[in-house]
Amino acid sequence: MRTYLPAQLLPLAQRTGRWTIKKDRDDPVLYTTNLGSYLRCRVTGTSQLVFTISNRHSPLGPGQVYAVRVDDQPWRRFAAQPGKIGLSLTPGAHTVEIMAAGNTDLDAVWSGKQGFGIRSLAMDDGGTLTAMPGRPVIDFIGDSITAGCWVAGRHAALDYRPESNYAAICADMLGADSVRIAYSAGGALRPATGGVPVASTFLRRIDQETVWTPNHPQLVVVNLGVNDRRYPLPQFVKAYDRFIHQVTTTFPGATVDLLVPFSQHFRDQITTIGHHYRLRVIDTTGWCPSSTDGLHPDQAGTTIAGHHLAQAIAPDLAKKV
Repeated sequence: MRTYLPAQLLPLAQRTGRWTIKKDRDDPVLYTTNLGSYLRCRVTGTSQLVFTISNRHSPLGPGQVYAVRVDDQPWRRFAAQPGKIGLSLTPGAHTVEIMAAGNTDLDAVWSGKQGFGIRSLAMDDGGTLTAMPGRPVIDFIGDSITAGCWVAGRHAALDYRPESNYAAICADMLGADSVRIAYSAGGALRPATGGVPVASTFLRRIDQETVWTPNHPQLVVVNLGVNDRRYPLPQFVKAYDRFIHQVTTTFPGATVDLLVPFSQHFRDQITTIGHHYRLRVIDTTGWCPSSTDGLHPDQAGTTIAGHHLAQAIAPDLAKKV
């Protein structure tokens, strides 16, 4: 078998997620704390692929889940618990994607190294792994709705669907690579779960000890605010304004679009702040007609939202390509 290690995989993954290399039990892993981070590559000349993965989840919750897609066929989901994911392939060239697709709020992703880790990718001796041609890049900044939590039901990890939530559907429709910068329960004022701090901090870091070097997207979509709804309005306005300034300075070459949360919380305030920075504010009224719990879109709701978003931002993306 020919084996590709994290140092060889990292350059291929940096377009499609916030990945770094960390040590796990003294071995390096390709590591991320973000649901929706994925590795996209081209494989040729192999009848099989074997991903060796870690499962550093909280012992109080279920194990992690990965999703895999070959040649844009439907995603398949795999539990991380066996430590390996095996795929059988037909001869020829294939596009392969593997995504961090399920964890829980109990996983200490910020300070406990309980994120997702890919140890290696192995294939037949004659097989090769190459980078995919470059595509436009969209960064999605948000909370659990952007991360893809609770789409299929109320079971943590098992019912998460970052591979088919509105951000994934939007990126697929536009033929774009995407980077997810989103954590459950996070906001401009409210810290996220897993020990993750507020958005102004998690934008700059992958975890407590790892600074993230910002990428260079053509477009940034911000969908934050719903988790700040219990804070006083003046505090939210100040924190959100400061965060949007941070976003525009972090990605100086990108177009930044602001979404009104699907719940319509802070609609007027987000609109005012967006206009202050001369950013487009996208009206999401009616985008998410169904949910699992009254707040998080279910698969039908998030699919509709993804189609709406793709239509809304296509002109902005076209201007940058």
